Amino acid sequence: MNTKHSLTALTVFEAAQPYLFWLLVMFPEMNLDEDGRFLDAIPWVSVCWVVATVIVGGVYVWLSRGGEFRTLARNAMIIKLVHIPYYLLVFALAVVSIVFSLKIPFITLTLWGFYFIADATLIVTSGLYELAAVIAGVRCNRMTGGQGVVFAIAGFLFCVDVVIAVVTYVKSREVVTVGVGPGNGVGVVPGVGISAMPGTVPGQGPFGQGWGQRR
Repeated sequence: MNTKHSLTALTVFEAAQPYLFWLLVMFPEMNLDEDGRFLDAIPWVSVCWVVATVIVGGVYVWLSRGGEFRTLARNAMIIKLVHIPYYLLVFALAVVSIVFSLKIPFITLTLWGFYFIADATLIVTSGLYELAAVIAGVRCNRMTGGQGVVFAIAGFLFCVDVVIAVVTYVKSREVVTVGVGPGNGVGVVPGVGISAMPGTVPGQGPFGQGWGQRR
């Protein structure tokens, strides 16, 4: 499997991993755990899952070296958007648990702690994918170093991370071609490409050797 396919596979895993985790926890507990052993093992299962997903995120950042800015930014945006239903689900479960807090406060606090850890972990792991995109943007001079720092930090902030992922992807799609800037000669100008004026061909003209000679 080449690097491009590896990055795609890791992106799919990260997008699906919160849902896979809930399936991993809920299905055995509801269908196979008659003696309660799996329920007791959930904390250890959660720790192992957190460690595994963080390692996978680190591998993604490592493999993304030299990756295309647009591709990495698209991957990060997809992950952030796909995770929105998960956050809404967790929020709904937290609200529902309030109903039980009147009778079983300890269980409610335990659930809230579990939800918080799950959300915080997901922010960190998905933030690593945004970090990879930001690094690529700075490396190819599509983002300044200052922008890179701000975007990288914002990629780990709840709610803000989704907006940053979308903005990063939009920046990655900006057309940047070699163009002519006023007073600067030939340089890199967003959306402005080198082209001769109508009826001209490369040659001697009012701008000197290179452009402006009429057919």
